[in-house]
Amino acid sequence: MEIKIKEVKNNTSHVEATLDKNEVDQQKEHAVDELIKEVTVKGFRQGKAPKKIAADHIDPDKLSNHILGHILNDIIDKTIKENKYRLLGRPVLENIDSQSKDGWIIKISLPLYPEINIDNYQKLFSKSDSKKKEIEDEKIDRIYQTLSEKINVDIPEQVVEEETNYSLERLAEQAKTLNLTLESYLKAINKNLDQIKEEYRKKATESIKLDLILLEIGKKEKIDTDIKEIAVVAEKNGIPESQLGRLKSIMDRRKTIELLLKLC
Repeated sequence: MEIKIKEVKNNTSHVEATLDKNEVDQQKEHAVDELIKEVTVKGFRQGKAPKKIAADHIDPDKLSNHILGHILNDIIDKTIKENKYRLLGRPVLENIDSQSKDGWIIKISLPLYPEINIDNYQKLFSKSDSKKKEIEDEKIDRIYQTLSEKINVDIPEQVVEEETNYSLERLAEQAKTLNLTLESYLKAINKNLDQIKEEYRKKATESIKLDLILLEIGKKEKIDTDIKEIAVVAEKNGIPESQLGRLKSIMDRRKTIELLLKLC
């Protein structure tokens, strides 16, 4: 398999992979070997039918998806390893040419984690000169605004697009609970799809940018909540073990904000 980086732009790497016919055939054989274990053929126990017979009973679409899944995983793994990439979001399949007798040509794009310069970030903040005493929420808002305005982060477009679409899906579900279509809901609030999508795009960009900056500051300051502390909070609030990773992220973020509050 030959992998080429065609272009890296806006923290998105555009990759083209070429597989010759033998490589594609090997992937097909591998996929068949895996899928026939699930096939039931009359007169044989599941997974025990001869390969040639069982292969004819595999769903063609399932086989194609299995083959493509294996190939994409190989391309992504090798590209990340060879280029030492750090992904920010999910890879996107841009195009696949499988019609050539010589093999397949696959194009994918990889959203990359942006470089974030937080050197001397402390100098971005100063104590408020206002005579009015700020409450904590006001200070936090000021911190967020300062970080967003003063630190540049180039976020891959497809990451923003994915988050925007997710927000639109949630809005559609919300409208559904009110027995409305998305179009009817938007009409009721005097907005059209383009307007709401632009709003969500702006919010997604700001939110992702801020999250990345806070993560970088936390990393720089070696903020890493101890597992015992996480366990205490989880037990107190009835948080299941499956959510401990998310809880750690929340607690790390809070400690980062507390650090920044001391600068204001």
